[in-house]
Amino acid sequence: MTDLTLELNINSASDLEYVNHITKMNVYAVVTLLGDKKIQKVKTAVDRHGGSNPNWNHAFKFSVNERLAREGRLTLVVGLFSGRVLGDKDIGKVEIPLVYLLPSTNDYSNGHGMKFVTYQVRTPSERMKGSLTFSYRFNGTAVIYGPVHQQGPTSWAPPPSQHGYGPYPYMSQPPPPTGYGYEGPPQYRKNEERLAKADLLVSAVSLLR
Repeated sequence: MTDLTLELNINSASDLEYVNHITKMNVYAVVTLLGDKKIQKVKTAVDRHGGSNPNWNHAFKFSVNERLAREGRLTLVVGLFSGRVLGDKDIGKVEIPLVYLLPSTNDYSNGHGMKFVTYQVRTPSERMKGSLTFSYRFNGTAVIYGPVHQQGPTSWAPPPSQHGYGPYPYMSQPPPPTGYGYEGPPQYRKNEERLAKADLLVSAVSLLR
C-alpha cells in the first residue's frame, strides 16, 4: 500500500453561527482524519478577533493510506468551536469523504500548487450556516488499483464551489430495446417484402417491352 502526504492549510471561515450570547467568539478548528487505525488530529490556533469570520492560515500534514482513501473509507472532519471559560461551544463541522479530494490516479506531483475549496458548515442542529475555506494538495507516488465501488455519502456537507455532489458523472441511458432485433417488427418486414415483389414485377414488365 502507498502512503500519500496530504498537505492542508485551514485558511478561514465566514458567517458562522454565533453561539456566544454575550462575549465575542474565540474560534478554533479541530481537523481529524477518520477511518484508519491511527486517528490523526490537529488543532489550529484560536482566533480572538474575527468572531464569526475567523482566520487561521494553519498549515499541517496528514499521512494518507491511498487504498483506504480510494475505497471511500477515510473521512476528513473539520470541527469548529468557540473557546469559553465555562466550556467550549460547538459551532458546527464539515465532513468530506477523502476520495472526493483525491486527484486522478497518476496526478500526484510535488510541483502542483495548492487547491482552494469552500464547504458549507453544518451546525449541531443540522442546519447549513456559514462556510469553511481551506487549501490542499497530495504528494506521493500513485499506485493504479483496479476499479473500486464507491458508495455515495449519507450525511456530509456538499461542496458548493467545486465538486458538486460527488465524483459520479452523468451517464445518459441507452435507448430502450425494440424486442425485434435489427429487422424491426413483423408488419415492417411484410411491407418490405411487398415492396421488393413490386420492384421485381416492374422490372419484368420493362424487359418485355
